[in-house]
Amino acid sequence: MRLDSLSKNVVKVMKTLCNNEGLVKLLINNQYDPFDTSIPVIKNPYDLVNPKSVNCKIKPFPFEVDATTQDGSYIRVYYNDAEFNENEVIAETRLHIDIICAKSLWLIEGSMIRPYEILARVTNMVGQRAVGNGIKLKFNGFQHLAVNEKFDAIRLYSDYFTVET
Repeated sequence: MRLDSLSKNVVKVMKTLCNNEGLVKLLINNQYDPFDTSIPVIKNPYDLVNPKSVNCKIKPFPFEVDATTQDGSYIRVYYNDAEFNENEVIAETRLHIDIICAKSLWLIEGSMIRPYEILARVTNMVGQRAVGNGIKLKFNGFQHLAVNEKFDAIRLYSDYFTVET
């Protein structure tokens, strides 16, 4: 993989995630039932990746300097590490997708867990079985992470990335 493809790959994953209406609702609607049809849907789902939008929920870096204090759900997409071959071409990469969720929002409608629902939609959109978007991430697994007293996270690991043309 070439170095100049790193940012293109991350942005493509971020924008692809915006195309799942259920995922958008899980990220934007901080209610007990994020799928309630009486809740208005945002007009432009790409606001989720627009850093100037109040609806920005998907970012290309792992952490923010200032701690988030408002309950919500967020996704971070970034390359955590990479190894070069002898020609300084990337031989191996590890892409992380972090699903960060306020503990108060984990349980939805008494029968679903928000981070797991987000996890399922992320893997359906950009995992090996994804259809029609040109992205195939091979997820190696996930891990629960303690963020702080208000938030926990699930980190998805992918060591393989291909963009189909």
